[in-house]
Amino acid sequence: MAKIAPCTGTTADWKSVSETLILENREIGVEIASRSNGKTYTIIRQGDGKNKFFDLPAIFDQSAYEDALATTSSNMQTVSAFKNSMNSATQKATTAATNADTATQKANAAAKACEGIVAKQNTMVDTVTNKSAVLTLEDSLLCIREA
Repeated sequence: MAKIAPCTGTTADWKSVSETLILENREIGVEIASRSNGKTYTIIRQGDGKNKFFDLPAIFDQSAYEDALATTSSNMQTVSAFKNSMNSATQKATTAATNADTATQKANAAAKACEGIVAKQNTMVDTVTNKSAVLTLEDSLLCIREA
């Protein structure tokens, strides 16, 4: 089995030999770089036999993936907070619509009762069914009929 041993060093190591060391064609160089907070990450470059290490394109840069992941995580938190706000707003709107519907039903029942008063009838609203009824006295009989 073949053993692969890439040239590995810190950014400072690579800078110290940058003028004298050229990676062979397809030879791999691994740079251990540091962020300003001290956390390390890896950059991999592939030699072409003629360009200096820092002139070679990075074929892998761990920091780019970490930055993309951090941005994605931050965006997901924003989306999640927005979703929660929308759910809360929907619940409040549903409650307000239900309350408005209940108020409309009560207002309609009260309006029917007022119509009965204008017609000199005793109109009442059934508290269970919310239906209006008219109470009349006809031939000494007490009558209740739906309004």
